[in-house]
Amino acid sequence: MRILYLGDIVGEKTIKVLKDNLDEIKKEYKINMVFANAENVTKGKGLSLKNYKEIKSLGISAISMGNHTFSKSEIKEYINDATIARPANLNTSYGKNVLYIKYNDKKIAVVNMMGRVFTNAILDCPFKTMDKLLEEIEADHIIVDFHGEATSEKKAFFYDFSGKVDAVLGTHTHTQTSDEQVHNNTCFISDMGMCGAYNSILGDDIADVITRFRTGMYEPLKVCDDTEYLIQGVILDLGTKNTISRLNKIIKL
Repeated sequence: MRILYLGDIVGEKTIKVLKDNLDEIKKEYKINMVFANAENVTKGKGLSLKNYKEIKSLGISAISMGNHTFSKSEIKEYINDATIARPANLNTSYGKNVLYIKYNDKKIAVVNMMGRVFTNAILDCPFKTMDKLLEEIEADHIIVDFHGEATSEKKAFFYDFSGKVDAVLGTHTHTQTSDEQVHNNTCFISDMGMCGAYNSILGDDIADVITRFRTGMYEPLKVCDDTEYLIQGVILDLGTKNTISRLNKIIKL
C-alpha cells in the first residue's frame, strides 16, 4: 500500500494547485491513497466546510489538523461526520480521536496528536493519550500526524512508539526536514513540509511577517499569493517492510 501524505496545505489557492497537479503526481509515484494536513487552508487558519469539500473532491481520503483545528468555528457543525482526525489530546467532544480509513481489505487508523513544547494550548500528554488509544485501536496500520514545534518531542514520541505504529509524521513547522528514517518498522520524519507559496514565509506574505518581527506588533498575516508553489510531503510504503521517502516539488503556474 502506497500512501502520499501531504504536509500542511496553506491557503485556498493551493487547493487549485493541487487540483491541477495531484493526479499527475499520483500516476508518477503509483500512489494508492492521499492523506493531508489541512489546518491552515482557509485564509491560513482553520478549515471551512467549503474548503473541506474542495479538498475531498481532490480524492484526499484522510485529513489531519493541529492547533488551528477550531479557528473557523463552523467546523463544529460538520467535523463529527467528516473524514478528519483532530488532535486526540485536545480535550473536546467535537471530532474523532481516531479516524479509520479502509483500503481494500486493510483498515488504517489515522491519529492526530499535538506537541506541548513551545505551544500555548491546554493539552493532555500526547504520550499518555497514545498509550490509551493503542488499547482500543483495531487496525492493520496506524499513522500518527504529530503536530508540534519541538523536534526533540517528535523524535521522543517516535522512539517511544516505534514498533507499535507504522509512522510518526511531523507537521506544523512548514519546513521539510531531511531526517526521515525507519526504526522497528516505524517510519519517521520531523516535518513533512508544506503545500503552499514557494516565495513566502511558511506560506504567509513575506512583508507582513517581516513587519511583525521588526515592530513587535501583532498584525493579522495574509496567505502569500505566488507564481510558484511547493508540494511537499512523504510517500509511505506500508506492508511487511515499511519505507518512507520525501516528496518535494516546485510547481510553476
